[in-house]
Amino acid sequence: MGVDVGRISGSGTDGEVTRADVERAAAAPSTRAPEPATAPETHRVRSSPLARRLAAELGVQLSAVTGTGPGGAVTEEDVLAAVPPRGRPAKEAGAEKPAAAPPSEAQPVEAPTVEAPRGTPEEEPPGRKRTTAAGGKAESLRQAIGALMSRSKKEIPHYYLSTTLDLAAAMAWMQAANQQRPVSSRLVPSALLLKATALAAKEEPDMNGFFTKGAFHPSSAVHLGVAVALRHGGIVAPAVHHADTLSLDQLMDQLRDLVGRARAGRLQRAEMADPTITVTNLGDLGVESVYGVIYPPQVAMVGFGKVLEQPWAHNGMLGIRHAAIATLSADHRVSDGLRGGRFLARIDELLQAPEKL
Repeated sequence: MGVDVGRISGSGTDGEVTRADVERAAAAPSTRAPEPATAPETHRVRSSPLARRLAAELGVQLSAVTGTGPGGAVTEEDVLAAVPPRGRPAKEAGAEKPAAAPPSEAQPVEAPTVEAPRGTPEEEPPGRKRTTAAGGKAESLRQAIGALMSRSKKEIPHYYLSTTLDLAAAMAWMQAANQQRPVSSRLVPSALLLKATALAAKEEPDMNGFFTKGAFHPSSAVHLGVAVALRHGGIVAPAVHHADTLSLDQLMDQLRDLVGRARAGRLQRAEMADPTITVTNLGDLGVESVYGVIYPPQVAMVGFGKVLEQPWAHNGMLGIRHAAIATLSADHRVSDGLRGGRFLARIDELLQAPEKL
């Protein structure tokens, strides 16, 4: 927005500048950053929050990156494209390479940006025939994710809990509701799991917020990050904003839209920057349980496995019920097993009354 953050009086905790402060300041011309006149090389580079974070993790100088975003802003895609190949220092990124360099050493910026049609010979040297810009970006994204997760495991004292959710009532209600709906608007189990998680996070604030500057700052809103696997590799976790206030239909619509835009590379900056708690669901891949790594500065991650039919004992009777394993990875600086267990139990309780979600 072209706002000089140093000239804003923050209204957040300990004087932190919040998103609302920036938006208010954007409307006041006096707070906009002055255009550099004599030192064009020292001005602040316009960039998204994720781009700045990735640049810091990967050692990329934003001033050396050509931005393709609105107004020339540097996006996360621009940063990933500027990452030098693995195993070579940044200063050698532009050096001449052998014609038959292996794919792992190919420069993403020099690879073709689209795949050749089937049956059409590619113009690249044989040793780089399979190298694409998408593949280079995927490799860079994996490096960025790896660096961030390493930082998370070093800095955050994780603890882990799991429970088996009784989904008999939820699945029966969903199947009955779907019989009255067209195929295009039918619900899936993920919608119920996400909504129950959002409501539980609202009730258990120790799971919803950020740990920054040595203290926990709970969030009054639940922006539910949803892990999305990208087609060319890597994952992102954009936010469904105010997920606790959405109906199941609204949540389904936003989830479809979010996944589609994530895989098309059309996410908005705010969707990447402000999840307050993240959910990862690998049930579609047949995984029965997943223990995630917390995405800093968040303090919790919830994992859901595959919905299965399994033996279930209830009131002395043995039967078959739908169930799924829910896991929690949480920050021990903020919560403990008691609060974490209460959070998972609340998710299970909410799923026993799916009509109220």
